[in-house]
Amino acid sequence: MPGKVIGDKLPIGYAGTPSRMSDCVIDPHRYDVANKADGNIQFGAPLLLDTTNGGIRKFKSTDTAATGFIGVAVRRMGQPKADAADGWYYAPGEVVDVLLRGAIVVEFEDVTGIVQGGAVYVNPATGKFSTVSTNNLLISNAKIATGRTDTDKLVEIVLITRAL
Repeated sequence: MPGKVIGDKLPIGYAGTPSRMSDCVIDPHRYDVANKADGNIQFGAPLLLDTTNGGIRKFKSTDTAATGFIGVAVRRMGQPKADAADGWYYAPGEVVDVLLRGAIVVEFEDVTGIVQGGAVYVNPATGKFSTVSTNNLLISNAKIATGRTDTDKLVEIVLITRAL
């Protein structure tokens, strides 16, 4: 049947949006106001356990191992805060919904070598996901889910096991 195709593939989604919901485990964690100097937590950001203040925190350039990785900041339902430079976020002192296990859409800073089942790294200096291992930290319980990306460098990853 002849017709006109408007788009040939669906977009990946939005950063911090869980996908394949039946397998997702999401828990609330506190982003302590003591971390105010670290800035806001963007939707889809990788998060670490904050053993000093309790709750969670962002990656810092001084982090040397991803052993404290707990999960990914989930996109908030309702009215989120927006920042013109960085997009949607959680502010210090707020409760952050964290994906502990399951699939989620996140932004990568480098999408070269995106393959299904590929390794996932975090650049501690930028706090962004990457496919490049050089100077980045391996997230051992994460894999690339679909092996494709879109123009916004959004990729679906899967957290296979819970860190907590």
